[in-house]
Amino acid sequence: MSDLDFGVTSFLNSFEKGGALASLFSCTLTTPGNLGSGPDIENYKFKCKTASFPASEITANEVAYMGRTINIPGNRESQQWTNEVYNDEDHMLRTYLLEWMEMLSGHESNKRSEEFSLVSQYTGELNVMQHAKTAEDTTNTVTFHEAWPSSVGEITLDWETNEIQTYEITWEFSRWSQSQWGVGT
Repeated sequence: MSDLDFGVTSFLNSFEKGGALASLFSCTLTTPGNLGSGPDIENYKFKCKTASFPASEITANEVAYMGRTINIPGNRESQQWTNEVYNDEDHMLRTYLLEWMEMLSGHESNKRSEEFSLVSQYTGELNVMQHAKTAEDTTNTVTFHEAWPSSVGEITLDWETNEIQTYEITWEFSRWSQSQWGVGT
């Protein structure tokens, strides 16, 4: 067999465990203690419809040398993370997130709540876990540290659809880490 064997069997054998399925994931959310938590936050893991593992990006700094541009690594780019969640008839999770945002910057007052003066008082932690097909094992976990919601998306109402409502949440975070391989720790 040559090194350039691109046959179907070789391709399939390269996936020792059959490949990770996009649908086998769960998410958890830990919120600031002064906001409290209840069933709405505990149920986030069931209402999280879509998630993603984050991109990793470092800006390139251009340095000119003798008429030639050379790229050297710069700083990490600030990123956002967006996921989509199901809405329940009581709107509890959405209301909780809107109250969180209200304490960050009030609609009318345009001020932050005094209870949110320290970063640790207004940020939480998000976890995205990839699960194995054959066991209860988690094969990959990404944690978003010092996370807070910067946007709670609109909910479209439509007489022509009979689907459960969804909306997007955009999260800001200071950094992310991947526990299985120590990335970002």
